Amino acid sequence: MSDRDLFLIAVNLTRRCNLACDHCYMDADTRESGGQNELTTHEIKGLLDEIASRSNETMVVLTGGEPLLRRDLVELVNHGSSLGLSIVVGTNGVLLNESKVQQLKAAGAMGLGISLDSLDPTQHDGFRGCPGSWEKTLAGMETCRKLDLPFQVHFSVTEQNAHEVQGMIDFSRATGAHVLNIFFLVCTGRGESMSDITPQRYEAVLKQLVEAQAATSDLIIRARCAPHYKRIAYQLDPESPLTRAQGYEGGGCLAGIHYCRITPEGGVTACPYIPDEEGTIRETPFWQIWDNSPTFAQLTHPELGGKCGKCEYQQLCTGCRARPKALGGSLMDADPWCSYQPEGKPIIQPLVPAITDDVTWSSEAEKRLSRVPGFLRKMVRKRAEDHVRKLGETVVTPEHMATLAKNRFKNSMPSRPPGNVSSIAEAGAQPISDASPLPWTAEAQTHLDTMPPFLQEGVRQVAEDVTRNEGRLEVNMKLLQRLEDEDEPRRAFPWNEDAERLLEIALSDRGPQVSLFVQPSMEAAVEREVKRRRAQRVAVEDVVKVLDTLMAGVEWNPEALARVKTAPEFVRAGIKKAAEFAARREGLEVITSDDLTRFRNRAMMRAVRRMKGFDMKALDFDAFEIARERMPRLKDNEQAARRFAEIREYVESHQNPDGSGLGTLGRDLIEKMRRELKEGER
Repeated sequence: MSDRDLFLIAVNLTRRCNLACDHCYMDADTRESGGQNELTTHEIKGLLDEIASRSNETMVVLTGGEPLLRRDLVELVNHGSSLGLSIVVGTNGVLLNESKVQQLKAAGAMGLGISLDSLDPTQHDGFRGCPGSWEKTLAGMETCRKLDLPFQVHFSVTEQNAHEVQGMIDFSRATGAHVLNIFFLVCTGRGESMSDITPQRYEAVLKQLVEAQAATSDLIIRARCAPHYKRIAYQLDPESPLTRAQGYEGGGCLAGIHYCRITPEGGVTACPYIPDEEGTIRETPFWQIWDNSPTFAQLTHPELGGKCGKCEYQQLCTGCRARPKALGGSLMDADPWCSYQPEGKPIIQPLVPAITDDVTWSSEAEKRLSRVPGFLRKMVRKRAEDHVRKLGETVVTPEHMATLAKNRFKNSMPSRPPGNVSSIAEAGAQPISDASPLPWTAEAQTHLDTMPPFLQEGVRQVAEDVTRNEGRLEVNMKLLQRLEDEDEPRRAFPWNEDAERLLEIALSDRGPQVSLFVQPSMEAAVEREVKRRRAQRVAVEDVVKVLDTLMAGVEWNPEALARVKTAPEFVRAGIKKAAEFAARREGLEVITSDDLTRFRNRAMMRAVRRMKGFDMKALDFDAFEIARERMPRLKDNEQAARRFAEIREYVESHQNPDGSGLGTLGRDLIEKMRRELKEGER
């Protein structure tokens, strides 16, 4: 092992997030924003290729923001694992469901790191900024356990939850977590205004963790961003395995030495809490930045200041380099959160594990060991060899390794967390069905009640569908307003008559229903082209550019195409064309079933706005006449009249036997049509 081996790299895939955690070092943004200038799929794959070209023993953590908001996450996991890299996904767990866990496992994810900040749902939800997130997170853990995808629990310790450390250890063991990582806050990003725990509490919690690890064989317990951990381990027991472990496993500070992170825009920093970028992978190859960064060189061979430079434990610890900088100092200043006072003794050197050759490995066991991340391999090798020696044997076999793994990770997820934690809700450990109704805020429900009755059920379905997809736990007024305002057509430039005519011709073969939904998007795309060439008026060339790009065909996922084929024949082609346009507009190459649902929801909300604008109180067959009077595009439009007749015939042919509901799309008929479409898996 060299002094600059890259053990671990964190790749922040996005700044978008479905939560608003108090301590977020990135000050992650909402799902709707925060995604500008993110590294593309191609760029991230290129980074993974470059890492693997020099070291396939590096663990890559794909995180965020919330990485599950990236549509290409599974693709990236698959690419990295195919290169031999150990890929872990760091998530808040709210968006995990069986489908997503199965996809990540099949793609080769080594495991997930799932954040949980309290055993009290109210405390966790308040910290994470989202009611109900605690239940979703525990449901995600249960899904991982059930589908046998390893996971770690990530717990950020604060003054408010420091008393829960032992409870979190018990909980992690009982859930089947492989590792419990205790993170110590560095006040940066959104957490800049938070109060860190006191140095005294810091010391007490670290001592508790060292003692807990010594007494626990079925859970790895580690302190992160707390280099003092190793000093305390030595003080308690100079022969502790922790004093012999190196780098990541030993708990020392890795920033810029064995670890770095990539920002969503490609910047390279020593760690998430040191914001200074050493370069960007968009301009310079990653390994060139890693090898030549003056800051990384300084961190590798530090000249520590203050009491850290005088401390006998400086080789074991080095102190956190981010904390003094976060408080206005330099990287080499003394760590202000260490309460230890140096005693002027000789510098203590890390213990080197004794090398013996009395135990050998079978080729099958060596092969199994090679699948362990490189920075953990020495630890696993030592434990396996110690186990074999205790048995009085001399060869490590796959059976020995399987026994060790079984002994370490033998617990299963309980129906509720263990221990005396009375504040935990019984239902907290149970999965939540994606199809269950969602709560609405009073303001949102009042707004829904003001809509015409025939619109309410459809709006409810769309709003709850979008809310679930975004990982949120309730429908609020802000979301409803966003849905109603989405893609509202607003022309910002005057249009040349020839440009108007060309767009009209392009839309003429799409039918009035499709044109109603496609035209605003087309106009917006054309005006973006005008802005791109810094013009003041829409010209024919702008429309041609959009037609050449946005109206090109895209591929269809078989499931999505099957859904389209279940639609009535007279609207099938229109649905397909509208979906292809929407997909091309978003830059999608393949339309999935989820995309089709999203396009449908968007179109429905446009229809809601249009109907509300017509002041319609009921959806009956007079609606077409109202629309034709209000919309010039439908006046004297024979194709529109013919299509409407087909719709009417279809509706009337699907009436109840008693003829009820004839001429009106009431709730009963809407429900009946929905059931019929559902039976066709549409």
